[in-house]
This record gives sequence, structure tokens and C-alpha cells, in this order.
Amino acid sequence: MTLLRPGVRALCVALCLVTQAEAAAGWAAQGTALFPQPTTRSAALRVVAVNERLEIQRCSPVWCAVKVGGQFGWMLRAAVNMGGSCAVLVPLGLKDLRRHEAAYSAGRDPDGNGRACDQRDFLRMGGR
Repeated sequence: MTLLRPGVRALCVALCLVTQAEAAAGWAAQGTALFPQPTTRSAALRVVAVNERLEIQRCSPVWCAVKVGGQFGWMLRAAVNMGGSCAVLVPLGLKDLRRHEAAYSAGRDPDGNGRACDQRDFLRMGGR
């Protein structure tokens, strides 16, 4: 059994055990590493290619738990993208998206404040 630092352990518990949303299909918007734990200090399992299909399990402000080709791991959230409205993204943890993140789009940021799927946007879109 691998022992995790307390902060990493808490993140794993929050993301792995809480199943508030179904997994969703997405893709890697850029080539990026797939890590076994939500930390860049762990050795990468592999490189995920641009446009490679992902099964997005759950995201935090920095990481997304994903399956790629049947292999579970963690990717930096900035490289993860998926279709759909904020109503689809938010339950997965893809909220408060910044312009540098792949899932950000102007269509998901109706107030134009540079943060898509934030609480103001979600309320403005009527939760749709």
C-alpha cells in the first residue's frame, strides 16, 4: 500500500470516494502526462496524446481523475476538455474555469469575466 501525504490523501478521498456524478466523455486538449497520483512528483504512467479520448471521473481545481484506454490516472485539469453546458461540467467539478484551461469557452462565460461555469454564469444560464 502506498502511503500518501495528508493533503494528497484528502484529495484522493474527496475525488475517489465521492461519486456525485457519472463519468463523462472528454478529450485531452494538449499532450500531457497521466499520473498515478494527483501530484507531479509521481512518475508519469504515460503521455496522453492530443485529442485522445478520456473518461472524466471527477475534477478538483487542479486535477482530474480520468480513465484513458482503460487505465486510471490523474491529469492536470487545464488539459481536459469536454462538450456540453455548465450543467454537465459543474457536477464533475469543472467549474470556475479560467481562460488558460481547455474547457473554458466564451459560450460558457456569458458575463465575460474570464471565469466560465462560475456560480454567476450557472445562475444566469438558469442551471442549463
